[in-house]
Amino acid sequence: MNSLGEATWAGRTIAGAELGWRMDAAQRPSFRLSDIWKAPLHDLPIRDEILYQFLPLSPRMRLLEIGPGSGFTAFRLARHVKHLTLVEKAASSLAQLKKALQGVGNVKAVCADVCKPGLAVAVGAQFDAVYALDVFGSLPDPGACLKNLASVLPRGGRLLLQFRNYPLPKNSGATHFRKREDLDRLLEEAGFERWAVYALTLNPYAGFLYRAIHESPLRLFRRLRGQGGQDRPLVYDHTWAFQNRGRLEPFKAFLHGAWTGLFGVMRLGGECFDRSLLGAKIFNYNLLVLARR
Repeated sequence: MNSLGEATWAGRTIAGAELGWRMDAAQRPSFRLSDIWKAPLHDLPIRDEILYQFLPLSPRMRLLEIGPGSGFTAFRLARHVKHLTLVEKAASSLAQLKKALQGVGNVKAVCADVCKPGLAVAVGAQFDAVYALDVFGSLPDPGACLKNLASVLPRGGRLLLQFRNYPLPKNSGATHFRKREDLDRLLEEAGFERWAVYALTLNPYAGFLYRAIHESPLRLFRRLRGQGGQDRPLVYDHTWAFQNRGRLEPFKAFLHGAWTGLFGVMRLGGECFDRSLLGAKIFNYNLLVLARR
């Protein structure tokens, strides 16, 4: 057991070897019926399943989230950890975030750019773990970001990154890596000691339900609105839930209830995501990076 009491680490340094990040069981914050109408409005939070499956959690943990979106993830996760700090770049989104989470006492929201020096000063604390879901691929300076994230982690601190490492036009983000060595170099220069890179996929059962009940209707909606049916945006401010939040707010309870029911059915097939360890080839995959400072 490590100091957090929830997981053990094993593994070697950066030569492509697997970094063991083992959990006794998948961890998911407790569900409350009131979440359906009290949680911040959000599109189907499929990304949160990555966090619950692959980040060991503890009531003593201090977490940092990069790119918190509507605050839905923080709303539920806050009840399972000691403290959660959220970093949001856009001042307008930050104001909305603070309003949505004003009743959650152990959450702090900070306005900062993770690609500019000074993140440690902005957040004013060290954390047991940092995570960023569907964010890293949209950053203009991934090296600066990783150095910032390392600066708020003590030795042994953990990093979880998930991003789609796809080429254009499948991925419109600013960051992708054609060579594994480029990503390894940035992690090493930032000060991380060990890491592993995985390909992340929905299992066949969950993937079928997700495409049939969420992705296909959304794609049809975009076509009808003249948006060409493009892939889902990388930035939360560009999602349909954000852009239509005023009209969707009265239907929040219905939407959240539908997502809750869908996840219940999806998990009948086991945990939603599968991961497979990658070697030199990492391009054209949805990546999961687990690292230790």
